[in-house]
Amino acid sequence: MLRLLFLLMGGPALRSGWPYLAGLGVMCVAASAGIVIDLLQHGSVSFPLYVLGMFLVLEGGAEALSAIYALAGIAWPSLAKSAALIVFGAAVFLVPHDSGLCISLVFAAVFLLDGGFRVISCCLMRCRRWTRKLTLGCAEMALSIFIAADWPLSPHVIVPLGFALLLVGWGINLLVMAAQIHALPINTSVTALPLFTRTGLRAPHGLGYVHPPISQQSPTTPLNVYIWTPVGSGDVVGRRPWFDRWVAAIDHRGEVSTGHTSVEMGDEMYISLYPADDVSRDFRGFLKTLRAKEEFDVEGCFLPSLEKEIKAWCRPDKRLTLQHYNQQALRNYWQSNASDTRYNLTSRNCSTSVMQAVDVATEGLLGERGLKGFWVLFNPDFWLLSLVRSRAEGMTWTPGLVMDYCILLRHVLAPDNRYSRYSRALNGLRAEILNQISSKRSATDP
Repeated sequence: MLRLLFLLMGGPALRSGWPYLAGLGVMCVAASAGIVIDLLQHGSVSFPLYVLGMFLVLEGGAEALSAIYALAGIAWPSLAKSAALIVFGAAVFLVPHDSGLCISLVFAAVFLLDGGFRVISCCLMRCRRWTRKLTLGCAEMALSIFIAADWPLSPHVIVPLGFALLLVGWGINLLVMAAQIHALPINTSVTALPLFTRTGLRAPHGLGYVHPPISQQSPTTPLNVYIWTPVGSGDVVGRRPWFDRWVAAIDHRGEVSTGHTSVEMGDEMYISLYPADDVSRDFRGFLKTLRAKEEFDVEGCFLPSLEKEIKAWCRPDKRLTLQHYNQQALRNYWQSNASDTRYNLTSRNCSTSVMQAVDVATEGLLGERGLKGFWVLFNPDFWLLSLVRSRAEGMTWTPGLVMDYCILLRHVLAPDNRYSRYSRALNGLRAEILNQISSKRSATDP
């Protein structure tokens, strides 16, 4: 979450606001200490988690009102998201005081699924520092067992303690990052910071370019991201909805269809990475190629244009457009990295190449709003965006994940704020009440 926040804020905004980051780090550590003290004194948590639960319930209510009184009718996806926020906020209220088994099992299932994802992904791909990630995944699975078994501590203690550990981790990272950002050279991408370079499936690449601040002038052409989904680009039988959307699909011949992703900046740039020799599409051969380290790289090539790709294959299923982005930074990045044609099915594929370009283009867009950019922390879409990114960085970027990320990214970067959303929701509710009153008066008048 912090890496995504710093990426979207960008170097100039972070350098000017590093004292605030340090102060926020101190607040996170203090909040963590408050949770621990509350646990020691009362055996349960009252105030810190109540604030979180209240925020989630209020946010869910505002989302529901916005969905119900939307101009185009009821927005059912937003309504479903609001229901999830309200339910989770209620769960936060209930966990410290309700000894029901159901609530404990919900939190245990979350840790079990997240830990299982880490274990499976790192065992398949054997990426950089895979043993560390394997240990973290096993620890999460063990924690889920402890919560479900109510041993050695009650879930009323373990769950708030997990929040406390998360907060103290954020606080320490913020304090370290504040010092690193203060020393970040001008016109350098924030992805060169240790918080970014020490993570990931492999050692970082493509950072040796000049990343200037975002120009006040609008880009001369939009940035288009094209998605070929695994289902849309292959003759698929026997649908597996989750696997087909986010990983790959298997066609009627038993071959794997992974889909494809590319990005286009007018006639000046087109990034569409392919292996020079097609990788094995047999399912067993496909699994053998899931190795992220550099020694498993093969020679690749960039296709020249979208038109030629369509003529050689098929049209993309989806086009996502970004109107505002850092065009000069993206141009500098591509000039420095266009000659690097290495291909790796896991850690340097078409989707990872597109996402690195998207990161370069969108870095610092929230920083244009100054300190107001940090209000994105109160946007549920930002947390969903962070979840998608963490899943992709733990496994790899795929066309389905790129599509979900770009859709959410456009919502997060929209020129909107939380106050206007609350105001629109309240105005819609007020208008509905006035209409009801007016209708009743009209019915009673002779």
